[in-house]
Order: sequence, then structure tokens, then C-alpha cells
Amino acid sequence: MGFDVEYASSNLSDTQIIGKCKADNLFLLTRDKELHSRYKRSLYITSQDHREQIRQFLSTFTVDKNLVFTRCTECNHQLEKIDTAGLKGKIPEGVLERFSTVLYCSKCGKYYWEGDHFIKIVEFLRELGIEI
Repeated sequence: MGFDVEYASSNLSDTQIIGKCKADNLFLLTRDKELHSRYKRSLYITSQDHREQIRQFLSTFTVDKNLVFTRCTECNHQLEKIDTAGLKGKIPEGVLERFSTVLYCSKCGKYYWEGDHFIKIVEFLRELGIEI
């Protein structure tokens, strides 16, 4: 959805997570009620179901439709649109045949295109009231 995010390693203590959030002015999403109570700029996620978690998140934050699908799902780096010419062997042949451009992460090398997975995500976002 275009948000700049970081995942806190399970190796970090709650105090270290809070320190990182304070130092970098981060908002914290957590399923840890005690951690939530210790850091004011946080949202306690109540559900274990990922769909409900996203709904709860969206009840608090506004999605900028212009930023959806702009970050790598692997490393969070901003994606860039690139021409598919010269990508033979790097992406599936069917993608080369159907698309003239794809999104590319220059940090981790992952490619994205508007295939079946993309369509399912768009449908899910529409179910949540987000039109792209």
C-alpha cells in the first residue's frame, strides 16, 4: 500500500524496539499489548487474521492511492518502472510477451508485474474500499 515499513526482528528487546521507534520517529504496529502500552505512537492489532489486521490498520491510516504498489514486498525499497527489453531469462517469457514494462527493485533485484497475484491484491483492496 506504499507505506515505508520496517519489521522488528524477534532478536530485539521491547526496549530496543521502542528506542528504534523513538530515534527514527516510527509508528509501531504490534500484537503485544504490553509493548503497545509502553509506546504512545502505536496501534495494538487485536486480530490474528491478516484480513482483519489490515482492516484495523486502514481504520487508522489513510492509503494514498498513488503510492500503492510502489515498494518492494521483500525489502521495502522503492520500485522503479523499467522496460522489459533485455530481461529475457530474468522474468517469465509470458511476462515478456504481455508487458512492455515491469516494476523493478534495484536493491534486491525482484521484478513485479500485473499478473494474477496483482489482480487478487487489487480485488482484496477493493473489498476494503480502496479503489486503485
